Amino acid sequence: MSFKISSKGILKISCIVFSLVIISQITVIDVANALTRYFNCTTRVANSESTFSLDDAETCYDKVFKGAMDNDRYGNPLNKPQ
Repeated sequence: MSFKISSKGILKISCIVFSLVIISQITVIDVANALTRYFNCTTRVANSESTFSLDDAETCYDKVFKGAMDNDRYGNPLNKPQ
């Protein structure tokens, strides 16, 4: 039982691996940018108002992380009235 890999097969495998590496790096970089935007927002609010409260932090969090807007502070979805 002999297993031979042609140069085309190696090229296909390396392209797939390279694509997966790029996709995983993009997801990591996007999360890092979101944290940077959050810290920039909190810094901007603290510098402009000379005070900073938990409500200000939550407002910045909701601006940057859009999925958090309909959740309570523990991440549970809020029940919408029907």
